[in-house]
Amino acid sequence: MDILAFPHARLVGDQWRTFRNHTHAHPPFCPDNFPATPMRFHQIFVFLHNCELYVRIMESRHVRHFLAAYDAGTFAGAADRLRLSQQAISKSIARLESHLGVRLFERDGRRVRPTPYAELFVPHARTIAAESDRFRADLQDMLGGRAGLLRIGVGPSPAAGLLAEAIEGLGLGREVRFSVAAGVYEKMIDDLVRGRLDLLVALRQVDRNEPLVREEVLGDVAYVVVAGAKHPLAGRRNIPLAEIALERWLAGTDIGAVERAYLASFAAAGTPLGRPEIETTSVLFAHATLDHGAHLAILPELMVRREVRAGRLVILDVDAEAWTRPLVIATRVRAPTPPLVASLIQQLKLSFAQAGG
Repeated sequence: MDILAFPHARLVGDQWRTFRNHTHAHPPFCPDNFPATPMRFHQIFVFLHNCELYVRIMESRHVRHFLAAYDAGTFAGAADRLRLSQQAISKSIARLESHLGVRLFERDGRRVRPTPYAELFVPHARTIAAESDRFRADLQDMLGGRAGLLRIGVGPSPAAGLLAEAIEGLGLGREVRFSVAAGVYEKMIDDLVRGRLDLLVALRQVDRNEPLVREEVLGDVAYVVVAGAKHPLAGRRNIPLAEIALERWLAGTDIGAVERAYLASFAAAGTPLGRPEIETTSVLFAHATLDHGAHLAILPELMVRREVRAGRLVILDVDAEAWTRPLVIATRVRAPTPPLVASLIQQLKLSFAQAGG
């Protein structure tokens, strides 16, 4: 069975006739019974089953209540998150189950266990909730005469500089507002899926398959060993890993696959790298610490290129294989791609190419 879902305020005119002429649904689910109140937002679910089209309609709040219960694992937890009564959550989900014609949860004491039907519905429900929120935000901007808002997540990586260049390259002035949030790719994915972000640009540190996320790889970014210009190893050539293993190290947090790669290189050289003296998520702090000349770090080359050109940092010439990770642009799979987002993606590609990525 295939499921299509999309938000709609109402069906009128030819839309009614199109659905009515192509459905074999029972009368309670026929679009003729669709509540066409202008500003009541519903979801139209189209079920394609055995070559027959079934149209069923429900309100967005039922979908949100379902997601809250799915994430919390209990109706009580969902009620607390949404500041509703447990009875209201239970009734709402029961109505959703009635609309869909399947049971979404098995009640197990205080907890609820999602059924296979719930697991099937979850990605659709997240898309519905995210796109409904996005539409409401755009609608409020339009009604209020405000410029549109594009919400972007950016990793503590070369993505920040590329994004700044891409936004400037759009040449939009004040026509569009941008909200840019910093974070680690793997942690911002959830914000993207839930509609709190429209676009994500970052280094992918964990290889995983996220069915609700579409990724486009800009290219691979090399990681290099970096030191302050005053460091004793600055200027040395072909430095063995064994020689730098016992140095004082600074490292980023949550860097995943590239950390495993360089740790394997040190282990293969016979000198395992111990825990770093300093861990940080702050690029500014990392640059400042390295500038003092006592520590080493393994960072994306694009992230330190400006400081290297300015003579504040140096890239050490170490005897090791290349460590790389992909720089990616992520969007929601089922979300439409507005022209602004498409233009920004093209500008990001251009900025990356000009940076020599």
